[in-house]
Amino acid sequence: MPEVTGARVAYLGWHGRGNLGDDAIYDAVRSQLPGAAFADLPRLPYEMFRAAATGLNRSLRHSTQLVGGGTLVGRRHWRRLVTRGVALTRDHGSYAVGVGVEDPAFVGRRSGSGKGELKRWSPILSEFRAVSVRGPRSAELLSDIGVDVTVSGDPALLLPTPDVAPEDGLIGVNLGFGDDLWGHNPAGVVEEMACAIRELSSQGYRFVGLLMNPADRRWTETALRDVAADLVHPADAVAAAAELARCSVAIVSRLHAGILAALSATPVISLEYQPKCRDFALSIDDERSLIRTDKLSGGAVVDRVGGAVADSAKIRTATGAAVARLRGRLQAEYAALGR
Repeated sequence: MPEVTGARVAYLGWHGRGNLGDDAIYDAVRSQLPGAAFADLPRLPYEMFRAAATGLNRSLRHSTQLVGGGTLVGRRHWRRLVTRGVALTRDHGSYAVGVGVEDPAFVGRRSGSGKGELKRWSPILSEFRAVSVRGPRSAELLSDIGVDVTVSGDPALLLPTPDVAPEDGLIGVNLGFGDDLWGHNPAGVVEEMACAIRELSSQGYRFVGLLMNPADRRWTETALRDVAADLVHPADAVAAAAELARCSVAIVSRLHAGILAALSATPVISLEYQPKCRDFALSIDDERSLIRTDKLSGGAVVDRVGGAVADSAKIRTATGAAVARLRGRLQAEYAALGR
């Protein structure tokens, strides 16, 4: 991959905040633009004051805005940040590759998607030189406001494929719910998961808990309380992908736990806590993996695990092909951006 020598990228995302999903996107994006100088667009008030005082804003005016993946579009707070980025980088343009769109059907406590928020994004995105999205639901939502885009997949799919063999009978478990979830009842979800884990343990399965965010410890540890299991907080997204690759099945709620599992085509049971989980699952033709958190039962989880184990070879082949297809699209988009 040729280096993008001398290019300046003003990156907008939520990396560096202890969430491996956002860090995964950032690491993947940087890998596709080698030689480019990255600077973070300010996200918090104190960062904006510092950017003005240190001259960072002047530097950003010579940069191209790149909106990272993650569910940014359709959220009020991020609209203000994106608009500021458009103004700062106007001479060099704005791009969004593989972004997610907040579904207004989900009313979360801090989603910021109410009162027709998504419609306000149409004139902003029309100023971008290129926009693509994570999955088909994101594309549908933008089409509804008159913005036609392609589905390129989540940028984290560009991370390296783990060279790790799966261990028979090992199940990875990740539970974390961000700002809210379908049903608004995380404790209820965890209790159903604890029941499922007890039953699966009686069938001979072993477990490893995976933390994508420090806040996941509370929920994941509680769900695993009745079985012997290590709890792992990987150092980075590559390490997390390797942990998921050694599992025969992964039961996860965090979006990027599922995405990193897809790198190794590990069969996933996705606890759909927000619509973004479905958006990604549809992008790799894996709707069978989804169980919405407001419809979850321990018995359903046990049944899905049994089905995933039985169909493992078929699932791995299909997932691997879908991921390869999306990786090709993402690579082509970043190559064009690099040029």
